[in-house]
Amino acid sequence: MAKPKEFQEKVKRIYKYCADKISVITIKQHIEKLVPSWGKAVFKSTYKIWKAAIFSLFCFLFFYYFLGSQIAENIDVQTQYLLPKQQSAKMETANAMNFLLKREVDDKMWTPNLPPLFPAYVLDNMPNFQIGIVDAVQDINDILRRMEGINAEQYDDLQKAGQLLNYAPNIWLLSKKDTFNIAPSSNTQYRKAAKYLRKFNERADFSPHANHLPRFMEQISSKLTKLVLKSEEHQQEHGGDIIDFRVDNIFYHNCGYAFALSQICKAMGADYKGEILRHNVYTEWTYLLSSLQKAAEFQPMVVRSGKPKDLLTPNHLTEQNFYLMRALVAVEKIRTALAKGAIADAN
Repeated sequence: MAKPKEFQEKVKRIYKYCADKISVITIKQHIEKLVPSWGKAVFKSTYKIWKAAIFSLFCFLFFYYFLGSQIAENIDVQTQYLLPKQQSAKMETANAMNFLLKREVDDKMWTPNLPPLFPAYVLDNMPNFQIGIVDAVQDINDILRRMEGINAEQYDDLQKAGQLLNYAPNIWLLSKKDTFNIAPSSNTQYRKAAKYLRKFNERADFSPHANHLPRFMEQISSKLTKLVLKSEEHQQEHGGDIIDFRVDNIFYHNCGYAFALSQICKAMGADYKGEILRHNVYTEWTYLLSSLQKAAEFQPMVVRSGKPKDLLTPNHLTEQNFYLMRALVAVEKIRTALAKGAIADAN
């Protein structure tokens, strides 16, 4: 019987012999021995094809969506409604509303309802800007419908226009409630609304009434107050959030609303020029127009939602609200002057 020390030496000699004679076959070498040379070439070429295909798909999606969306985006606050050189018998306010709808639906692409097929599908700011424009047109349409002096046919036109403007802005082909139900697109409905606004304006000559302007100012004051309060509420609840996906939606909706309101009020100033001069509110009216235009033109590269009192991080809703509040102050001054004039006329 071998001694333990001799046994250990024997094991070492056997292990050394095996290590010298037997090579360790790795998984890669094992596959190379099993797979013939033509199989390895096919594998390498297939791998290269898939790699190139994935890279090409990534490049295509990048250029198609990123660059395509940048080309499609057109937040336009420069193309404005031009007043006629001579006083028209038609209502310029209705003409301006028709101009805004036509501009967004026909002259540009209506982006809030685009499906993923279109590169503009990834846009976020322009859709909210366009929705803000339609909301402003709808609010003024509600006042037009309640004006004194319009006939039954004009009322019916404005009623139909209001129903169409109330249509959801994000419908392309299928209803949002039932994906299997075909529905008319949002831009088709808004195009019809513009048609009814034109019909309203073509049916009779426009004659300004003393009660019209105060009602318009009341509606504008109410809507501007809601915009300001909504922005203030968001600032209080989410100011300083690291990630805020809603701040730019609110900001650009307000931009669109302010721009549309500035164009409508400019046309309204032509319609009610006599009332504005008679009550000596021309300065306040120009202040209203400039404030709305500045609120629309203020468009930072990236909308930030910093803390209201933070000196380092800006809060762009706060700055936008400054211009909206200026417009609201001008509206309230005009309302006060109109009310005093009405009391003086009554006495």
